[in-house]
Amino acid sequence: MQNSGPQACPCIRCFATFQEDTMTARQKRIWDLLAEHDCLTSQQIAALLHISDRTVRSDIKEINGSQAQEVICSKKGQGYFIDAGHREKRVRTSENGLPEDDLEWVIIRQVLFCRETPYLELADELFISDALLTKMVAQLNRNMTRRHGQPAIIKQNGVLSLSASEEQKRSYYTLYIMNRNVNHYFDMEQFQPFFDIVDLKELKELMFRELDLLRRHLYDTTIVRLLIGTAVMAERAVCGFFMPEMSPDNEPDEDALSTGRHFLEELGSRLFITFPPSEHRYFSRLFQNDFYHVNEKPDSQAQTLLEKILIEINVEYGFDFTIDKEFCHEMTEQLHGALERRRHRQYVINPVLATIKSKYPLEYDIAIFFADRFNNLSGTSLSEDEISLFAIHFIRAMETNLGKTEQKVALVNPYGKQIKELIVKRLEDMGECRFKIAYTWSIFDCPLEMPKDILAVLTTVPLPFQPGEVPVILCRNFLNYHEKEKLLTVVRDSEVNSIRTYFRTLFKPSLFFTDMEFDSRRSAVAFLCGKLREQGYVGPGFLESVMQRESIAPTAFEPGFAFAHAMENNARRTAVCVCVLKNKLPWGEYNVKIIFLFALAPTWNHTTIPIYNVMIDNLFKTNTIYKLAKIRDCRQFMDLLI
Repeated sequence: MQNSGPQACPCIRCFATFQEDTMTARQKRIWDLLAEHDCLTSQQIAALLHISDRTVRSDIKEINGSQAQEVICSKKGQGYFIDAGHREKRVRTSENGLPEDDLEWVIIRQVLFCRETPYLELADELFISDALLTKMVAQLNRNMTRRHGQPAIIKQNGVLSLSASEEQKRSYYTLYIMNRNVNHYFDMEQFQPFFDIVDLKELKELMFRELDLLRRHLYDTTIVRLLIGTAVMAERAVCGFFMPEMSPDNEPDEDALSTGRHFLEELGSRLFITFPPSEHRYFSRLFQNDFYHVNEKPDSQAQTLLEKILIEINVEYGFDFTIDKEFCHEMTEQLHGALERRRHRQYVINPVLATIKSKYPLEYDIAIFFADRFNNLSGTSLSEDEISLFAIHFIRAMETNLGKTEQKVALVNPYGKQIKELIVKRLEDMGECRFKIAYTWSIFDCPLEMPKDILAVLTTVPLPFQPGEVPVILCRNFLNYHEKEKLLTVVRDSEVNSIRTYFRTLFKPSLFFTDMEFDSRRSAVAFLCGKLREQGYVGPGFLESVMQRESIAPTAFEPGFAFAHAMENNARRTAVCVCVLKNKLPWGEYNVKIIFLFALAPTWNHTTIPIYNVMIDNLFKTNTIYKLAKIRDCRQFMDLLI
């Protein structure tokens, strides 16, 4: 660990004695702290002495000024250390270095580790305007409060503060840095710059030894959560911020308390602190409710909730997930974990959230519907990260025959039953959809006109004629890999053509708007809902249903577009309202340039028209949003989009 404890160099002590006449009592305390540690940040010193961060820096400046030399030096990314002519006492440096130039991180450290942070002084120290500071704090609050339900940083009497308990502050600290590193989630080096005291590499080695002793095997995502949560706990404790005693209702059992007791003793010895009993209790709770927790006995509450919600999903989307017993079992366990995490005020981070939203929009949307009904029935709201974990289960179930459309093909085969059965078997392994051989002919009785309901003709021999406009796939190798790809290409082209045809009924010039300006997400949605209502597509409750959906998880995507829609498919007729904005509009985590508002009637069928997938794939392509935003004609807009 970076804190090496009370091993002060005697010559530094002598140097301190030499300075006693020129230092105030508070400055002497700062000096003594630095003499006992290799390196401390101003925030750590401020927390230990119960003074402001600014006061610490001012006193250090005065100490150096009184000696006409820099006796207390600073190292970017590490903190302050005494250098009374002893260069060997420099703390080892991190390859990455702390993100000191990251203004957002500095703001968070201020409110987490300082007793009070004067607003204007902080703006001056960061060399930014108070208006920019206000904007940055507002952005922080939007992300942390909306996504994780964390308390907001507030400005009161000219001071920034985070009104929160010690447990909430630790949760804030943990969730923030895990979100900052979500794209490098399993690389501890990427997390290290956010910690002043704890060496994450050493902590990981220590934790794995403890897990081996306990014979516990955890998911990698759980291990990352434990490592970062433990590092936050240690960082707070070294700076003098400890957990209060728990109420008897929250007291963990003895088995839980024994978990990691040896680990905390070892960690404390390395940091030269003793963790009090309250920290042992807090640490034991970090080990509860893993990313995926399996019970020996089924959770009856979770089972009952799941059964009720799956019935509604079947009604709304037309998918009966109850026939997949494995899915139901896994969803019950995930529900149980969600209920337990909520009860213990624990949070999860799903590093593939963005991928799920962009690549599996239908399954994610079903998970949002699931979360809304779950909240209605249990009173438990789910975060976006928790919702996306449920979406993974829906993705798995949809990859089975449940979510696949059935495609009919014809087979021309003069070689008999065995070859037909071989091709049938290979059709079962196609993955993207289900295939059914609806018609079988020999080469001698093959009709010139093919049935209208088939997608393609598979033939094991060359045909002497072209059967109309139906694609023909020659399967000389009885549907090997390359021949399968040809068939899947026919499927994909058919879907795109269906979507293009369907789009022409959805996109109308009367529902296409450009160069629009709005002051908020709600005002933009209200305008579009009003236009849909004027033209008879939706009823009076449509706006609130759309905003209800947005409150669970904003429908904005990183390239700069939003896919807004109601909580249910409750429109009178299906249509899409499009709005190209003059200036980008904040929408959850992102700023959007184009808004798509979908009005979906109950008869709209996701299984027939995979509209989301095609649109989102195209919108994620480079420069698509930029090109679309310049178009003022509805037809040209649609042609480029699909």
